[in-house]
Amino acid sequence: MKQTVLAVLVFIWLVPIWSAHAQAEDSLRLPASGTFAAQVDFSTLELTPAGARCLLEVSGVLVFSGTIVGEAPGTTRALVFASCEEVAQNPPGAFKDVFRSRLEFFGTLGGAPVVADLTYAGITEQGGTIKAVMHFSNGLRGLLSVEAVVAQGGSYQGFIESSPAHGKESPPGRSVPLD
Repeated sequence: MKQTVLAVLVFIWLVPIWSAHAQAEDSLRLPASGTFAAQVDFSTLELTPAGARCLLEVSGVLVFSGTIVGEAPGTTRALVFASCEEVAQNPPGAFKDVFRSRLEFFGTLGGAPVVADLTYAGITEQGGTIKAVMHFSNGLRGLLSVEAVVAQGGSYQGFIESSPAHGKESPPGRSVPLD
């Protein structure tokens, strides 16, 4: 029953993402595939009790290769299905969780510089295996399926579109890499 409720909640949470993706304007749509590495900054780890569960927050960077090349720094929040004491005493992925990362991507698509928002959301199974989606917006548009391992990285595949009319500017002091 709990897994069914969780699946329904994740679906409801992602429907706005799919709806926004379906309303895409004319642009170049490319098949996208590749890998990413997760660089977690454990010095930023915060654990907050949430009943018998634990709300985890941590900062880090995803580093992409393949169709999408670049970095996406941001913050991840996860509801871990264990107490904060258990979470603190075990390695990442020891317990099931539901997570969402909000990141800002700086990189290239097909050699062209791009800055975009990125939401990475899914479920980590006990043992660390992740099934998730990545949703790009404001500079890129795309919904990618992800298979990964917590705190390590994984692979992505799907379709991505450039959206220059909605592109973001690099913040002061941050440049978009050109390879």
